[in-house]
Amino acid sequence: MPSSRSALAFAGDLARATSFDELARRLYAGVDQLFGPVCVGFDLLDPDTHEARRTSARGVSDYFMARYDRFARRRDPVLTFAIDHRAVTYNLSMMSSSEWRSLGIYQEVFALHRMTSLVYAPVVAEGRVVATLNLGREDGADGFDAAQLEEAGALADLLGAVLGSQQRADALARRANRYAAAIDLCDEAMVVTDLDEGERHINPSAAAVLAERGPEEASLDEELALHGRAGELVRRSVTLEDSGALVTFLNSGKHGGRLPEWLLRRLTPREAEVVALVARGCRDGEIARRLTLSPHTVKGYLRDVYQRLEIHSRVELTRLATDKER
Repeated sequence: MPSSRSALAFAGDLARATSFDELARRLYAGVDQLFGPVCVGFDLLDPDTHEARRTSARGVSDYFMARYDRFARRRDPVLTFAIDHRAVTYNLSMMSSSEWRSLGIYQEVFALHRMTSLVYAPVVAEGRVVATLNLGREDGADGFDAAQLEEAGALADLLGAVLGSQQRADALARRANRYAAAIDLCDEAMVVTDLDEGERHINPSAAAVLAERGPEEASLDEELALHGRAGELVRRSVTLEDSGALVTFLNSGKHGGRLPEWLLRRLTPREAEVVALVARGCRDGEIARRLTLSPHTVKGYLRDVYQRLEIHSRVELTRLATDKER
């Protein structure tokens, strides 16, 4: 058995995984600490149908995996019991060794590795079975004792907690991306500042407004600090309670040369800043100085914009930047 310290280190290593693949790699790297030499699999399931979405294993051949998925998965009574009852299930607790060997799935699949001891531990996240932890030993090796079955259950619980955390993080990221896309489509010049993370999202309309300001004019942060969150540039700024976010709306009336909305929707915020300055007649060096970029980076932005808009010159880009009707 591993020491408490090594078991805790293994658990901490699993908890830091940020994807299913990384979690599987860390599981395989440390599972022998708990069970000794063992074949191990970790299968991600559809939580509604329990069909396998991703399968992985260590200690068995790819041929074994392919045979199991094709001929055994739907007929495996041990797996079915584990999922249906949400319980750690040991084949030799359900039947004798000779009965296990007489099953078609043993003869067709498990015999490839002479696997006579088999444990499935369902992995539950958000109240649903989303994966299974699979452990196996070959004929002649010790079976799984009660303490190891308990360890398998505890490990499955930890895997479920990590997968649940990953699912919630993925859901939050998708939601954040949807909100960011919606903000980018907004005609209002808007800046969202994450005060907890020190990050800022500038929508294309706001990027165009900021790009048109000269070096002698106050920056956004200077105006926020010096003008009480309202002034020539800042129209209104609101702190969202309990979110750590500051939403700032910019004045755009004085900037008649703001890029048309159809064009803004096709540009990133940084590209919009570059294009707005091109439309004002600025050359690459001046754009680079204003935006604190290298001339090479400015050329790269313009190359990408030309390709996306299917144009070839600054003249064409300036014409598009003033085309309000498209």
